[in-house]
Amino acid sequence: MSKAVIAIVKGGLGNQLFIYATARALALRTQRHLYLDTKRGYVADAYGRSYRLDRFPIQAESMPESWRVAPNLKHPWHKLVRAFNKLLPRGVRNYYAERSDWSAAQLVQLRPSRNRITLLGYWQDEGYFSDQATAIRAELSPPVPVDARNQELGRRLAASASVFIHFRRVRYPNLLGRDYYQQAIDRVRHEIGPVNFVLFGDDLAWPRSNLDFGDSPVEAVEHNSADELADLWLMTRCRHAIIANSSFSWWAAWLGGPASSGRLILSPAENGVRLLAASGWQRVSCRLDTA
Repeated sequence: MSKAVIAIVKGGLGNQLFIYATARALALRTQRHLYLDTKRGYVADAYGRSYRLDRFPIQAESMPESWRVAPNLKHPWHKLVRAFNKLLPRGVRNYYAERSDWSAAQLVQLRPSRNRITLLGYWQDEGYFSDQATAIRAELSPPVPVDARNQELGRRLAASASVFIHFRRVRYPNLLGRDYYQQAIDRVRHEIGPVNFVLFGDDLAWPRSNLDFGDSPVEAVEHNSADELADLWLMTRCRHAIIANSSFSWWAAWLGGPASSGRLILSPAENGVRLLAASGWQRVSCRLDTA
């Protein structure tokens, strides 16, 4: 039997991208085939989320149903497999759940002895896959929108000193306030010079009422409310980025290219989640408000 990595996919699009990137990088390092379990993590999802990676040029197959040991993450068999593997030495486990005391280096150095291993976690750290960045960026390249409006906007953003700013404020427990965004806007204008800001997110009335963009042009993208993939593609076309405490805008910034290519990417120093800034990104001090 060929060796395999199985990734249990769950969460929103940004989390799915982290899960794929980490599992794919492990598969490449250990010369294994990647399979995705796209069902177990979405049984009774509280937010009605669904699997979205089928729109990307990923290198993975759906997990064969004959390999399934449990129908959902709360099933007793799933919990038993997870608990049993915690008792085993790391190298001989067939199930690896993300732990707060794990470092990215430990997973990167992992060389499992079992033919088939399963990963469960969000893995929100570039360190899990930075050694395979070229392949990951190619395989997670967002689909190009088919409509002329988005295509034209994408061309314009790529040809200008564009800066996307992402806002996540609806149904979000930890809100970034004015202090973070205003500091980031001021830093971009100081370090880059003339720029045009492009706003994305779920509450674009808030930045209009609370932030000062000076004399910089500002454009809000609101026509893709039903198509997050179109927004993701547009954000990757922007030259610079101010991200939210959101895995979605994290990936928009990362897929746009590394900071070493002359891009300025600003991220919150505090985000309320275990979402680590990528290499070369600048962290901006901030406080979080509870929604």
